[in-house]
Amino acid sequence: MFNSKKSSDKAVQVISSPITQILGSTPVLPGESQEVYQQGLLATIQELGASTPLQAYLAEKIYECLWWMRRYENQKRATLIHSMAVILETDKYARGVSNLQASVMDALYANRIDDEFNELLGEQNLTMETLTQKAMANSRSVFENLDQMIALNAKTLAGFQASYEVVVNRKVNAERMRLQNALMQRDLGAIESNPTSDESSNGRKDKRPKASGE
Repeated sequence: MFNSKKSSDKAVQVISSPITQILGSTPVLPGESQEVYQQGLLATIQELGASTPLQAYLAEKIYECLWWMRRYENQKRATLIHSMAVILETDKYARGVSNLQASVMDALYANRIDDEFNELLGEQNLTMETLTQKAMANSRSVFENLDQMIALNAKTLAGFQASYEVVVNRKVNAERMRLQNALMQRDLGAIESNPTSDESSNGRKDKRPKASGE
């Protein structure tokens, strides 16, 4: 049911439904881990119990929504860290990402707040708390746009979840109807093959002995 292959540089099991293979979509962007995506997708398919191509496709779309929400959350963090680096930049005329900004971002991504970093904060009369507040204020519009995209994906996710429930319940209901029809046919066959007790007793009453002289 699922397509499985291995990449040349690293052994990664690629899982996709037949529908996705036809559409040819690629959910992983450059720089993202194909292995992490596939592990999460496999876990989602197993948790939902997807067993048909349509169920597998809907499970993929559900996980793809979760992946995009995670991507937007990572983008919010990257935006905040970049804003912090810009605030701590001593050369206000620097163009692009300076060496200082790159060093600050590396430290923040690694959560490495050492003496050198605290010294830089002191030069700007800042603390980590005030730096975070200023960076969040400067990034507010970007955060609002990203939150809107997260909310949109959450709505799309709910739609795919509802569609998956319909597909699964349709299969369950069809099986239930098949069993009910089989039981009805069995019961009707038993009624047709076995006469009722009332009919048998009425037949015995009609066969009373004749009186003498009749």
